[in-house]
Amino acid sequence: MALVNRKAVHPFCECIEVASESATSIDLIKIPDGAIVDRVIVRIKTAATGSVNLTVGDDDDADGFIAAADATAAAGTIYGDTGAELGDYLYDATEKKDRVKHYASHGKEIKFVLSTTATTEGVYQVIVTGFVYDV
Repeated sequence: MALVNRKAVHPFCECIEVASESATSIDLIKIPDGAIVDRVIVRIKTAATGSVNLTVGDDDDADGFIAAADATAAAGTIYGDTGAELGDYLYDATEKKDRVKHYASHGKEIKFVLSTTATTEGVYQVIVTGFVYDV
């Protein structure tokens, strides 16, 4: 069997800083064709106040990457470093194993949203890693 085609794969790592006290969804990254997202981590830089959770997902699943995490936790708190904190895109709770999210076509964004309006604004660093291959 002959090698028919060889395509390039490009790693990416983006850190987006988000300041929010609103329950309005915020688009973080427009996902390119052929992207494979393998990890999303949220670091609390400045905690919000009130009773509010944060999620990270996409257009189809608001908490597909990070399930409901306490947006008022202490500065320096990390979410996404254990399976219990990951959404269905990145962790299979039944089989207890990691997953990746593949995007074959364009038109999706990774989104950040708070569950309700916070009393004071929080600042969050969202780190997204993965790969893009030539489609």
